[in-house]
Amino acid sequence: MVPKKRQYGSGCLLKRERGWAIRWREVERAPDGTTVKVLRYEMLGQISRAEAGRQLAAKLAAAGTQQPVRSRVPFQTLVTQWEATVLPVYKHSTQKHRRWILKKHLLPQFGDTAVCDITRQAVQAYVAQLMRAEYAPKSIDHIHDVLSAILRTAVKWGHLTDNPARAIDLPPLKTVRPKWALTPAQATTLLEALSPLGRAMVGLAILSGLRRGELFALRWRDVDETGRLLTVREAIYDGVVSTPKTDAGRRQIPLSATALALITEWKAHAYTSEPDAFVFSTRKGHPLAPNNVLRRVVFPACKSRELPRATWLTFRRTYASWSHDKGVSGKVVAQLMGHANVDTTLNVYTQVLDGSVRTAMETVGDELFTIVHKTEGSTPIVSS
Repeated sequence: MVPKKRQYGSGCLLKRERGWAIRWREVERAPDGTTVKVLRYEMLGQISRAEAGRQLAAKLAAAGTQQPVRSRVPFQTLVTQWEATVLPVYKHSTQKHRRWILKKHLLPQFGDTAVCDITRQAVQAYVAQLMRAEYAPKSIDHIHDVLSAILRTAVKWGHLTDNPARAIDLPPLKTVRPKWALTPAQATTLLEALSPLGRAMVGLAILSGLRRGELFALRWRDVDETGRLLTVREAIYDGVVSTPKTDAGRRQIPLSATALALITEWKAHAYTSEPDAFVFSTRKGHPLAPNNVLRRVVFPACKSRELPRATWLTFRRTYASWSHDKGVSGKVVAQLMGHANVDTTLNVYTQVLDGSVRTAMETVGDELFTIVHKTEGSTPIVSS
């Protein structure tokens, strides 16, 4: 009797001295982007015939989708396509940060590796490598996040059936530098050491909770002196003006009497107060660079008053801390600070009364110092 011919593509079980092996065909994406069927072989070892059959069936089921099970496309090629089509949807700051991580870390590590060879074991080994090199847990988390984003796109584009960067064990996040906030006394001391320009920038940052990109993107048309309101509609990073970080970032912030006094004092010294002009700008009208302001204005003032180095994040944290200490509703603080990823209750902004928002700003404003106005002398200018 002639044996029944095995159906093409059904795979086969092979008995070997060391146990069972399986052979099957599956679709693979070649480096040039085309798809081909290739023959696969895997030694399973000392298992039962039934178990070998089940593993073969699983391989055939995956191959039966006609979707590439493996992709021989190099990681570098995938990254080039990702940078051209996916990365532009992110904000400028995110694009810059992710391009740096790609150039510094991921391309040197995986650039020539075929996408199918980037396994969970390979990703986990890379995380261990970064830990041995003593990278901070937060840095490792950022690197992993970018790798995962690219491999997630690889899944969408059919290069992979699963994201190998998922379910990776990462080192626990911990704060390397202690978080701190200014006390009212420290804030008063710092502001007294600054010129009208520095006093307006730092004071407004403390009294409004603005992100640094929002603070330096403010234009004079955003300041309503009569209604005592500040409208946040733009943010800036590396000289590129865009929208705020989140949808919740587009907001109006009531100005306390103290905050308004700071702005009014600076307005008398400003080069221009035309509606479209930046509130904090160079002589040529360009927005100031936040890091330059820290190095040339804030850090020297902190040193002269024997204070720790304060940053824009310190001022934003100071506002949140003072608000909490004064019993301001977390829901109100979330709205004023433009938070998006907060507890659901805090995101129900429509339930926040205008009166509560105004009271919050006055409460925090009253906590601050009596400002010593210095109208004589020149105002230090910071170049961007």
